[in-house]
Amino acid sequence: EIQHKIQHIIMSSTNLLPASLQNSLQEVVKLCNQSGADVRAITLSTTEGVPLGRVYGPNDEGQLNEETLSLMETVWAPASKQLPVLGLEKVHQITAMYDHGILMHLYWAPIVVTVLCGPESNLGAVRSTGIPLLKDVLGPLRTTLVESLKPSDEDEEAAAAAEGAGGVEDGGYYAHQ
Repeated sequence: EIQHKIQHIIMSSTNLLPASLQNSLQEVVKLCNQSGADVRAITLSTTEGVPLGRVYGPNDEGQLNEETLSLMETVWAPASKQLPVLGLEKVHQITAMYDHGILMHLYWAPIVVTVLCGPESNLGAVRSTGIPLLKDVLGPLRTTLVESLKPSDEDEEAAAAAEGAGGVEDGGYYAHQ
């Protein structure tokens, strides 16, 4: 009982998503599961590994390993930045199958979505139902994050001045797509 309360406090404190977005994501889980997807959790983080929030499948909250979920958000998500180095810059989805479950990582810079499914999950249901719904639900969040990463006019002027002085070769990293 105490362990469950501690996990709930930790999960609540790391969930940066507004209630309306959490509810929409919960609806995506519900619709996917009605199609046989067996979605147990969806985690959202940035490509920098900053956890944004999670939603769980029915009966899965508190049942999933907190350490594993945390690693998906903070370690595995930033690994998406290595895809271009490997010549895989056009990859937007990676599916990994394990004995105890299936992970589907969706790379929509600057957001990384990880869908954790049961081992017998219908991945077709995730792809045909879940992915389009997730794109719709997360579109405004992604747009907001992309806009917040754009430099202001003052930042661009400072970068141009520094570049002209030989101090900066690249004006910065901005997520595209």
